[in-house]
Amino acid sequence: MTLVPFAWAGGCAATDGGRGASADGGTESAGTDGTPSGGGDADESENGGFGPEETFELRLNEETPPPLMLSMTREEVAELFGDTADEVLLLELDSTVLLVNTLNEVKSACGSGWMLDNEDPQHNCALTELGQGFAGPDGTWQTSPEYALVRVMTMTPANAVVDGTSSESLRSLADALDIGGGYSEILSDALGIARTDAVVSTAALASALQANFVASHPAVGEGALLRFYLADALSDLSTMTDRYGPEGEHPGVVDPTFEVNGEVFGPDFRMNAVADSNLRLVDGLDADGGKGFLSVIADTTGPGFDDELEFDFNDPDRFSLQGVIDDLTINMRFKLYEDGSFVLSCLGANPCHDNLPGAPTSPVSVWARDPWSIEYNIAAAAYADYHDRTFLGSYLFGLAEVLIGQLGNPAGWIQYDVPLNIGSPPDDQYVWETILEIAQVALHNTPFSALPEGAVDAAFTVRDIPVGLTGAEASDAVRPYLQDQAAALSDFILGDYKKNNDPVDFFFRRGADGERYLFFAGTQELEEGEPYDFARPGFFSSASLAEETKVSNLVIAGTLDTEHEKLQLGADETVVYYEDDAGIVWRARIESAAADGSEILVHMAREE
Repeated sequence: MTLVPFAWAGGCAATDGGRGASADGGTESAGTDGTPSGGGDADESENGGFGPEETFELRLNEETPPPLMLSMTREEVAELFGDTADEVLLLELDSTVLLVNTLNEVKSACGSGWMLDNEDPQHNCALTELGQGFAGPDGTWQTSPEYALVRVMTMTPANAVVDGTSSESLRSLADALDIGGGYSEILSDALGIARTDAVVSTAALASALQANFVASHPAVGEGALLRFYLADALSDLSTMTDRYGPEGEHPGVVDPTFEVNGEVFGPDFRMNAVADSNLRLVDGLDADGGKGFLSVIADTTGPGFDDELEFDFNDPDRFSLQGVIDDLTINMRFKLYEDGSFVLSCLGANPCHDNLPGAPTSPVSVWARDPWSIEYNIAAAAYADYHDRTFLGSYLFGLAEVLIGQLGNPAGWIQYDVPLNIGSPPDDQYVWETILEIAQVALHNTPFSALPEGAVDAAFTVRDIPVGLTGAEASDAVRPYLQDQAAALSDFILGDYKKNNDPVDFFFRRGADGERYLFFAGTQELEEGEPYDFARPGFFSSASLAEETKVSNLVIAGTLDTEHEKLQLGADETVVYYEDDAGIVWRARIESAAADGSEILVHMAREE
């Protein structure tokens, strides 16, 4: 790691602290009214009950430390951040592209013959690497749940099989009499799609899975955004296996039996960052221990004003990622689970007109099932495709009709008007529930096998799936996320600076308004967990420390700090009193020791 450090408090506290000798008998000290009141060896009455003075010199350090410059390899980033890499959010990825690419891979797992205008989809899963991994009870792809689901996903009007459904007799009648060009043509017309289009579109299925299967996982961000952390990039995405695996009732977005992987950082990776230091070395004083040194934060940038480092991740001159893999892809296994029972369609106008996503009219409705189930997502995808569909098809010279969204019924509501109900057409219902019925039957009855209800849990291991970002896009996408975490990163990188601070009662520094102040010690200078033992923080004009005599303030116009008691110093001598962390009262007489005010002498006397 190339690191150009800046000056801060680490190891710079002086052991003798610049402790001055006790004032001799000729040194004047101030009384409670600020006027000289005799020498340091005066008796108790002359010193107002305080002992001899001891003098210390405090200076302003006006130097601005140089910026911190980091240039780290992958290994150095991993070493620096350690376990904290799990908390550094790099980006939130819209899962749409990843889902669409994954579904397209799955739909082509058994060939592309399903895209032809042919009742035989010509499935052959041995044609692809993905399909070759399908294995049913007999070890072949023909009996696998994965093939059964691919068959449903590639169902078109041309190859749709409705045997065993409520549409079976209707198809037989239409095909036998060539009504409307046959059932496939009627289905194509009714749905408003080509004969070779998938009945459930890839876009709609991706949207359904995103909203229901993905978004319902506890680790997924709002809007079904997938969170990528620094730990993910450093582990080649393997840490995503646990994060997006099973949690609670959710079966997991990814199947944990296969470790997610994908290279993000190439061998030439470097993280480059420049940060300005907000740490300033100041002189302080502990009445019992003498002069000390500590680092304090002088942050005037915001939005917070307590950052040790000032990053600007949005500035390409101050932050960059080099060597991010250009074609970002992912290898993973996802598994879709079916409901344990067959989902019946809701038939008849009442109450089924109101049986909609988010508002199931009964506990057996598809919309009352788990949102990650196969049935729910097929119905949700069909709803997305056809929720606004209206259609009026007239056949046999007007004797038979197919009506969708007609006669005052909502869009998507399908009716069959056939004389004497010849062909036993399905009862009135929504189009998407008809599609779900057909899909469920097809899912369990393939040309090669019959799969029992509840046994079609399909797992797909997909490889080299584009995530929807190039390396350059990913490098730019991380900027706002890192900027939002700038304060946390600042704390992490320099969070231990307080361990080098000397214990002091107060310290000397310039405020944001340019004036000189004594800052009474606060909790901000202590390490986490260290007790704060000052019972009455602040400076007073009287040794009684009565509240009405307090001369310091937390809030002073022109200063940003509101957490320390502060005393503004003028050109004249100042006399104040305070109580230290041991409950001892001290008198501090402060006078300038340099014409520019950059040095002061503090004469300390203990109450006797």
